[in-house]
Amino acid sequence: MKNNYFFYFKNQLLLFFAAILISGTTLGQDANKTTIFWDTSTSRMERDSKMELEYLEAYFQRFSNIEVTLIGFSNAVHFKEEYNIENGNWSILKEKIESVSYDGATSFYGLESYSDDGYNLVFTDGFQNAGKTVPRFKGKTVVVNSSKNYDKRTMNLFSIVGKAEFLDLLKKKEDTKEKKTPAVVQKQPTKDSVSPGIRSGLQLDEVVVTENIENTEKLESTALGPKSNDAVGYAVQSIGSDKIKDAVTTLNTGLQGKFSNVSLGQNDDLSQVTMRQSNSLLGNNYGLIVVDGVPLAQSQSGNNAALFSSNFIDPKNVEDITVLKGLAATNIYGTQGANGVLLITTKTGSYGNGKAGTADAMQLKNNYYDTKIKIDNKALVTPYLKELKKGKDVQTAYEIYLNQRETYQDSPNYFVDVFNFFSESSPTVALRILSNVLEVPSSSYEMLRAAYLKSSYTKNSELALAISNTMLANFPEKAQNDYDYAVSNRELGNYQLAVNSLNELIEGKINSNVDLMGLEKAVGTELRNLINQHRTDVDVSKVDRKYQNNITYNARVLLEWSNPTAEFVVQFVNPQKRFFDWEHSQLSDPNRFREEMAGGYHMEQFEIVGSETIGNWILNITSKGSENPTFVKCTVLRNFGKRNQTSSSFMVRIQEEGEKKELAKFTVQ
Repeated sequence: MKNNYFFYFKNQLLLFFAAILISGTTLGQDANKTTIFWDTSTSRMERDSKMELEYLEAYFQRFSNIEVTLIGFSNAVHFKEEYNIENGNWSILKEKIESVSYDGATSFYGLESYSDDGYNLVFTDGFQNAGKTVPRFKGKTVVVNSSKNYDKRTMNLFSIVGKAEFLDLLKKKEDTKEKKTPAVVQKQPTKDSVSPGIRSGLQLDEVVVTENIENTEKLESTALGPKSNDAVGYAVQSIGSDKIKDAVTTLNTGLQGKFSNVSLGQNDDLSQVTMRQSNSLLGNNYGLIVVDGVPLAQSQSGNNAALFSSNFIDPKNVEDITVLKGLAATNIYGTQGANGVLLITTKTGSYGNGKAGTADAMQLKNNYYDTKIKIDNKALVTPYLKELKKGKDVQTAYEIYLNQRETYQDSPNYFVDVFNFFSESSPTVALRILSNVLEVPSSSYEMLRAAYLKSSYTKNSELALAISNTMLANFPEKAQNDYDYAVSNRELGNYQLAVNSLNELIEGKINSNVDLMGLEKAVGTELRNLINQHRTDVDVSKVDRKYQNNITYNARVLLEWSNPTAEFVVQFVNPQKRFFDWEHSQLSDPNRFREEMAGGYHMEQFEIVGSETIGNWILNITSKGSENPTFVKCTVLRNFGKRNQTSSSFMVRIQEEGEKKELAKFTVQ
């Protein structure tokens, strides 16, 4: 009996206090119209719902005959319903509020358009993680909080910018009981820490070599063997013996100035030739030398690295020299050809055991694409998706999701998988579910990165930007986040902010402690293209002139993945039905893995240029197996850098070893 009396007295005290509070605020005597903004985000599950209902009970006792509009929102506005309250009877409205499901991140964008000249009651904890804004409501506003944890900074801004009154029900409860003075509102720490990083991509400036098919065309002899100008399918630079002056004593000097973008130091050995920017995937900048089909030992760049001599090559005995770069070089010679290949054919052919045309043991064989290769198109099966499939419709499936969410929400792939499940039947519900990555305490990087890739792939740029902001705050050491932040702003039309961010990243102003070499090619290409596409909209006075020059390709291919330790192989199939495998694994390239971990980036860029690249391309991906799923996004920009540039995106999920999927299919024109 004593306890019952205590609880009765407690409830009456709260109702009494709420009524006094209402009459003591700037709310007038007549509230003919009231709009209730009800935050339905996941974090609001921690609120004191009883106190909120008691407050509303007192409110409707004070204003007993009014029109009420109920707005439910989390990452977006989910419902708007009208109610007529007569004689303080708000039971139907109360029933609706009690039945609300709490899901999704929080955004206040667009709320002010729902306000009226009457009164606004905003029930929220203020944790706005899907965008930052403070709405300025029409009429008079009271922001009500009943959660122990709330965003003090947002509440403070509501008071200053939105001219709202803030009511902390828990605090008022304590003040009423213990007569405490109000706590001082503290600003939430800002989070602007970022981390840069820069790295180059493999350049696809030549296509794969096609095999010699019998025909009656006249074949031209090169260091690659006979080739038909119409059928070979790759672009090369070659010189014959007539271009090598008789006076030269070493091939080093005989090569100077003969090829574009091929350089050699005055005192360097030929094995130290560079054929592209000094930012190799292998950590080595020197090209590969192949004489009569036999590769020489490859010199290594860097301090105290191994160097090999090629001074045994007699320049007078050279028949021709061919330079291969990009995809052509890598397709024939694998990763050892990533920095370019210098193919030398001698007149005597003596280097290859005295036999001209000795076959290169490193050269890839049988790389003609078989269209019968089996691609794994099996439907994804997981325990939580099995449960969701039991739902007869969207609503029942969504209710199953709400019940299972707590069990699976720490899995880095859960929200993306469930997004995919709902995306076709209800895109709005799917996006709300995906936004929960911003609500999960201590979200892993893999979870946020997967959600970012899915958001950008589905053109939900606002959510992508919100996720990149969260990754910047939680993982400042990862340079990838700075790039993602800039790209998200570009997609939203914030071109100047995107240019400034990319420029600061490439200049190392964001975080000088991070090695930027890993992303330099991708960041530089993005910056150039952004300036070229929107030159009249941006100020480039602080951008180095070398990044203001236009750069064009037939296509730019950008691969991005969610799992930093993911291992996979991407198969590029060119218009000539030749394929090149690009492998991302610790075994094939341990140096790259170390660079990625140190710089915090998980992407690779490829450029496709040349007339022989015109036609249909296919990209397949094969998983080498991992504990957690990996989401791989492929972005193809055709006519890159030109006014008629177009973009297409593709995205797949891989995990099991040997799992093979088609990643992308596109046409270069």
